[in-house]
Amino acid sequence: MNERSTRPQESTRPAPEATTRRPAAAEAARDAATVAGQVAGLGDETLTVLADAAQHAFRNVIELSNQASQEGARQLTEWQQTNLELMREMQGAALGWATLWPEYLRDPVRGYQRSLEQSIQLTQRLVALTRRNAETLAQACQRLERATDNTTRSLGETFRDASTKMHDAQARAERTRAA
Repeated sequence: MNERSTRPQESTRPAPEATTRRPAAAEAARDAATVAGQVAGLGDETLTVLADAAQHAFRNVIELSNQASQEGARQLTEWQQTNLELMREMQGAALGWATLWPEYLRDPVRGYQRSLEQSIQLTQRLVALTRRNAETLAQACQRLERATDNTTRSLGETFRDASTKMHDAQARAERTRAA
């Protein structure tokens, strides 16, 4: 026999309770999807702001590191040049003192006077070279201080900007949630 005829007839009409539940469930599902979309959008915006801030901060720190390396190389070069000049001066002084011995034998007072003059001149040149070295170091420190100040200022601006963007995103989320 026919299966249809043996089964009791089922109602194809939904019960009155079911029709009221379906629109409420659909509305709740839409609301949940809207909230999920808002949360995802806020999360996406948050990650974008954080990634941008991290990228700017990383770039600033790398630039500072690069400037510090350049200053270190410049300072090392200056010190090597100064040390070479100091070595030349010392070699010249040693050669000069070695050539003074015959004069010491002829006129000891004059030999002593010339060696004293050479020692004073050498000392003056060494002091001048040392001063130049100190001035170079001071200039390098000033350049590094300026670079550090610029990096600090840039990092502050980056984080202030990120904070402002985060506050704006949070305010938009609050307005959307309230609506």
